[in-house]
Amino acid sequence: MDYSFEEFLEDLKMGREIHFIYREEIYYIGCGTGHFMFWKFDDSASEIIGEDVEDLLRKVNFDGKLIKEVWDLIKIVDVF
Repeated sequence: MDYSFEEFLEDLKMGREIHFIYREEIYYIGCGTGHFMFWKFDDSASEIIGEDVEDLLRKVNFDGKLIKEVWDLIKIVDVF
C-alpha cells in the first residue's frame, strides 16, 4: 500500500485505527476507547496512551527513533 506519513497523520486525527508491521512485528495505533493508543500485538505491556495524536507520537519510538524517522521501514497492513 502506498501510504504517506501525512495520510497516516490525517487518518489518526480522524480517529481511524491502523495496523502496521515494523521489523516483522505487528503493531496497532489509533483511537480506540476515546484515547489515542499504541501497542505491539500479543504484548499488553507495550501499550502507550496519549492525550492526543501529537502526544502519542512523541511517546512511541522504535530503537530510540520516532515513527516519522522509521516511516520507510513500516508496512501498513490495515486502516479501519
